[in-house]
Amino acid sequence: MGKNTEPERIIKEHRKWTQWIETPRKLRLGNLVVTNRRVIFLNSISSSPEVTQNIRKLADAPTEQVLNYAYTLNRDNFQVPLSSITGLKIGAYNWTPIPHICLTIVFVDKRATTRMAAFQFIRPYRQTLLKPQIMLVIDWIREIKKAINNA
Repeated sequence: MGKNTEPERIIKEHRKWTQWIETPRKLRLGNLVVTNRRVIFLNSISSSPEVTQNIRKLADAPTEQVLNYAYTLNRDNFQVPLSSITGLKIGAYNWTPIPHICLTIVFVDKRATTRMAAFQFIRPYRQTLLKPQIMLVIDWIREIKKAINNA
């Protein structure tokens, strides 16, 4: 299979504890996922019996179908094709007196406007001691760049 016909697959994800920083006071909690085609932020949702049933039906479905379904569960979800990403960098913002490190993605939207999205990865304190936040962001930048080059 060529690169364009390759099925969508997850390259990296940070489940449950990623914050999408829209403003210093407006944070959305969810999952950040990088695939071989796009970067997706899926906001946390309250599960219902219907959602649970649909997820069970998708157990053996292709990754693309599962991600597309998850994307429809919240109108505030975020996705950007890898081809639209123009920059990746380490950002910082001050929500408290201590600056917080975040992943900043610069991309061109459908109206050809340059936009930026920032994501902070939340982890248990012990994991942060073993691998500082900046190293985690560097790993994400490396993986997204690799996915862009392979797309």
